[in-house]
Amino acid sequence: MSSFSHHGPWDERSRQNPALNFIEKYQNIVDSLAFNFVSSTDFFAPFAIYHDTKGSVHVTGAHIWNWLSQQFSPFSHVRHETVTARVVIDEDGRDIVYGEMLTHFRLRGDDEEIVTPRFLVWTLGEAGKGQGMDGRQIYDCKVFWDTGVIGRYITERKKAERVKLEKIEAKRLRR
Repeated sequence: MSSFSHHGPWDERSRQNPALNFIEKYQNIVDSLAFNFVSSTDFFAPFAIYHDTKGSVHVTGAHIWNWLSQQFSPFSHVRHETVTARVVIDEDGRDIVYGEMLTHFRLRGDDEEIVTPRFLVWTLGEAGKGQGMDGRQIYDCKVFWDTGVIGRYITERKKAERVKLEKIEAKRLRR
């Protein structure tokens, strides 16, 4: 069993590894929020499984693609910053990619980025005929992160807006 490790942003070295090159292309599509311009089968096998961080399991590439589109819809900007990635080949010859990322989210109408660490595990296999990207598809994906980071940010933003409005109202009443 061989492995390949990469640290930092995607570069020429990481692009030489077919699995990491595929993951970079996948992340570029996610980061561009271009779900409606790419087929689910470009990245996900028709029978793919996606395990989200809340313990839910999403089945079939088409369902996963639609679900991901909905999950990312509140954001005007997303950027995955690669910290480290490791590729290990499993006993069936599939690439298992372990990726530690910092994901930068920006909510629509907001100027600040929310940055959160995320850990993902992708199982990549051979793509079906006429499907995939570079002959590969995601068979299985697991994502781990504290989704509460975004919820806490929204709560704090609403609280700050409320305080600001209260100050404006108090100032108006003093006149």
